[in-house]
Amino acid sequence: MNFLNITLIFLSALSGSPVRYPIPTKSEGHLFYIQRTHNTNTVVYEANFDTNGNLNPDMPIKIHWVLYEEGSVIEPLTRLENRFAFGVKHKLVENNSQEYDIQLVSYKKLKLRLKQTAPFKAEIFQGEGQIASSLDHIFVIANDAGLWTKVKYLEVYTHIPKSENLKQEKIEVN
Repeated sequence: MNFLNITLIFLSALSGSPVRYPIPTKSEGHLFYIQRTHNTNTVVYEANFDTNGNLNPDMPIKIHWVLYEEGSVIEPLTRLENRFAFGVKHKLVENNSQEYDIQLVSYKKLKLRLKQTAPFKAEIFQGEGQIASSLDHIFVIANDAGLWTKVKYLEVYTHIPKSENLKQEKIEVN
């Protein structure tokens, strides 16, 4: 490894951004994913459709782990993870049976909107009104020292409209 590679890895570690994290396969219904500094295991969020291709009103989003550190095994969230860390709450938007306001249980300030765009197709947006953009993924920068993990900030990555590029927003968590 040359000096430049070592320097880039070191600077990346300081910024909190992952050097090389796997990107989950975007299956049908894929909405977004969450990764953390703790390890490469990834939480994946997918739209949950009924047999007619409509979002399931009781559970419009299904969530699972991709355990990359165990050979890409797929596992459901535990009850505790669902209730306190990675789960979501949803509320049907008034006068629109195709949209839901979504809250991450661990960070309610992040405004998310799930919209059905066609049968068996949905998209999730971050932000409000005219500035909402399609959510790609969230990276959680945390300090695992001590008994409890302390989240420092989130890096939220959204798609720039009419572009292949992603926009990064840093959100301080306190």
